[in-house]
Amino acid sequence: MMKFIFLFFPLLLFAQSKITIRTIEKRLEKSNALLIEGQTDEMVKLNLSILDDAKHINYAEGKLSAYYNLALAFSMQHKYNKSNYFLKMMEPEFKNSDAEDQEISMNILYSINYRGIKMYDEALKKLKKDLVMANGLKNDSTRCAIKGMILVQIGKNYFEKKQYDSAAHYGKRIIEELKKSKKMDAGLNTSLKAAMLLLAETKLNENKIDSAEIYIRSAQSVPIKWGNNDFVTLKLWGQIHEGRKQYDSAIVDYEKAIKLATKAKNFKKLSELYHLIAKLYEKTGQIDNGKRYEFKYNSLNDSLKRIDEENLEDTVGLLVEEKKKPLEHQNHLLLYIIFIGCAGAIIIIFFVHSRIKNKNRVLNIKEKETEELNQKLNFAFEEVVQLAKKNDPQFLARFQEVYPEFIPKLLKIEPELQSTELKFCALLFLNFSTKDIATYTFVQPQSVQTRKNRLRKRLGIPSDEDIYLWMKKIK
Repeated sequence: MMKFIFLFFPLLLFAQSKITIRTIEKRLEKSNALLIEGQTDEMVKLNLSILDDAKHINYAEGKLSAYYNLALAFSMQHKYNKSNYFLKMMEPEFKNSDAEDQEISMNILYSINYRGIKMYDEALKKLKKDLVMANGLKNDSTRCAIKGMILVQIGKNYFEKKQYDSAAHYGKRIIEELKKSKKMDAGLNTSLKAAMLLLAETKLNENKIDSAEIYIRSAQSVPIKWGNNDFVTLKLWGQIHEGRKQYDSAIVDYEKAIKLATKAKNFKKLSELYHLIAKLYEKTGQIDNGKRYEFKYNSLNDSLKRIDEENLEDTVGLLVEEKKKPLEHQNHLLLYIIFIGCAGAIIIIFFVHSRIKNKNRVLNIKEKETEELNQKLNFAFEEVVQLAKKNDPQFLARFQEVYPEFIPKLLKIEPELQSTELKFCALLFLNFSTKDIATYTFVQPQSVQTRKNRLRKRLGIPSDEDIYLWMKKIK
């Protein structure tokens, strides 16, 4: 009995301890350590507890930090729907906080989630907007740290888009930016190490193995430990050894990386590692080991595809919600525009003469811009059509990027449209026939026709109007 009391005495003391801002900040420091170690499950448990305490004493900065840490942990586990949920919970708290960098950090994490489902253009838009906001931060060290984080994410987006020159450009820019800092801390060192590894990865893709090794060694010399997240470094060493035909060393590196990635619960990178080691075992004649890892790769990849579909639907929904926000204020904006328009009419009359003189020059520029835009749109149109034909989960996200005004206008007519209905409208907009839609979505033509009829009623399309022309007019 005494032993039992002795074991639980510290817990009783903790339960009776007073919640203060200082105790919350101490626990947030512990959360940062768990983040660096890649212990995301423990990070989630800790921050849920911190969130309760911060709510108890109504500590806005504590709530914001806990929400952000929870979103970050779930993002690292590729559970973007949960991550987005906690990011949305942050937004109402900004009005109660003086933290100037929290909103930018939130947007950076949104961009990471967009990149996770391959919505690279949306991610880059957010990041480049954040970069402008970061330049306005007053605190020098905060500004430097935030800019480092943003530039790392921009570089990663370009890398995944296979634009390696741009990725290398931003990797070098990070290093230049961090040189401006008077004192390097854990956050800045993390960005520096990430930049070195990004540059190493770009060199590997250019088959410049010696240059890649230099960057990896530079990354390892940065005084920061990543714990389980160091699988990134081991993966790159494995690729270097494999490139030099040092297959035994490569296998050892991949095996170590797999153990760390498993502990970090980074399943996407774990999938990549399974694929790399399976191919290497086959290459070296170790067929049984190759098949074992190929089976693991296929099983995990199938699971990730299902998760990606869930993440995609949730994140596209979030993006659509963002696009709807300007529409909610449209009536107020319209009144404002009318007022400004009346005042502006007087000014316009004054400048009519000078505008006529410049008309031909402007028209020439516009024609050139239109021609360039049409070329880009033709390429983007073909890309979207191919995704539709494959019934690819990325179709709706890419369609939204190419035709950004279409979905918000549909939602203005019928705000309750679901993602599946928006996808169906997109297929009609692209002029897919009933037979085509049935073929590519694996349903009967009669089902497609039924959906068309149902959609006519929801959107108020007259029975004598061609639904395809109606969709084109929406744009």
